[in-house]
Order: sequence, then structure tokens, then C-alpha cells
Amino acid sequence: MTTGADMTRDGMRLAATVLLLRDGRDGLETLMMRRPKRGSFADAWVWPGGAVEASDGGAVNHEHPAAERQITSAAAVRELREETGLRVEANALHPYALWSPPQHSMPKFRTWFYIATEYCGTPRPQLSEVAELAWVRPDEMLAAHERAERTLIVPTWVTLWQLMQLGSSEAVLTHVANTPFEHYETRQVAEQRCYWFGDSQWQIDELGTASRPAARHRLETGERPWRYIRDFE
Repeated sequence: MTTGADMTRDGMRLAATVLLLRDGRDGLETLMMRRPKRGSFADAWVWPGGAVEASDGGAVNHEHPAAERQITSAAAVRELREETGLRVEANALHPYALWSPPQHSMPKFRTWFYIATEYCGTPRPQLSEVAELAWVRPDEMLAAHERAERTLIVPTWVTLWQLMQLGSSEAVLTHVANTPFEHYETRQVAEQRCYWFGDSQWQIDELGTASRPAARHRLETGERPWRYIRDFE
């Protein structure tokens, strides 16, 4: 994970991550890495990725989302190569989701998640950034998290849960092609619960009244296994 000074709206820096997928003998697999026990996301299992740098395309014109996609896809290609030794073409990346953290989080990264099924090269983990690199099944990683054997952060957990529901790389690509791109702008009203757009608690007015009819789009993290709840489509 490299650093840079490029910023995006609301004081958040841009970042990108790459979800490499393949179909293994027992189902869908994705390439994940465990971060070292110090630094950002210490000891957590994540996908290769990091902050946008000036070399990825410079400043962003926020009136043109395509420009943001262009520089984050360039960052995704670069970070994958630096951290794993694997290569992917920018035009082989499929935008999957955009994640923004709660307002109080520091540092703040506005992170684009990209899907890729076409790549080349031999895995060569960057030792300063990668403690472990492995192809894993989403269901196995979630089960290990439930047993407290693996550390996962919220966007990673939710994405693994979604991949588990889809079950194959073809199903994931079909989903991406036919589902509107989604921005997970996180609200963490309760310490053990995260909310996203569509949840009645996502936006509360000054009187403490929910701004939308009762609905749920949230992650409950009070106990394991965590529970992702979405009542609407």
C-alpha cells in the first residue's frame, strides 16, 4: 500500500482495491492477503490495493465521475502489481462498488472495489505489505472470521458475503453487468451497527426521526457471525 496526497470530496483520499476471482474445484475463489501486524488494517485479510498517487493520473475533476474511475483503475493495476507481482489490464477491471467510511473515521479513504477474472504473472508478495497471500473461498473466510481465527474489516466482510451468495465468477460478472453500481456511504450510528442507504436509520433528522419508512440495510457486528441485513432491492 503506497501513499499519496491526492484528495477527493469531503476531505477523503481516493483508493482502489482489486478482487481477483477464479473458479476452483470446490467453488468461487478470490485472492486475498493478510496485512502485517502493524500499519494500516493490521493483521486483517484484505484484497490488494491502496491509495491513489499522482502517477496514477493526478487531480480529479469531481464533475466527471469517469475521471475518478480512470485514475482509480490505474491505481488498482499498479497496487496489484506492486503487492502481488500479478498484472491486470485496466480495461479488464469491472467496477463493483464504492465504499466511504463513517464521518469520524481517520484516515478517510473513498475506495473503489474492482472485479477482475483475467490476469497474468507469478505471485511475488511484497514482503513489507503482505504477510500472507492465498486463494480463498468466501464461505471459508467468513467461517474463519466467525471462529475469531481471521480479522476482517466491514467492507471486506460484506463483499465476501455477497460473493458467497453469487457462487461463481460468471455469476459475479453477470451481477456486475446487470446491477446498478452502488455507493456504500457508511453511517455508524451505533457502535456495533453500520447503516447504508435504504435503511431507515441511515439519515436521522435533528429531532431523531428516521427520514425514510422502516427498512433495513445494515451490518450488525455485536456478535459473531456478523449479520448483513437488506430488506429492499
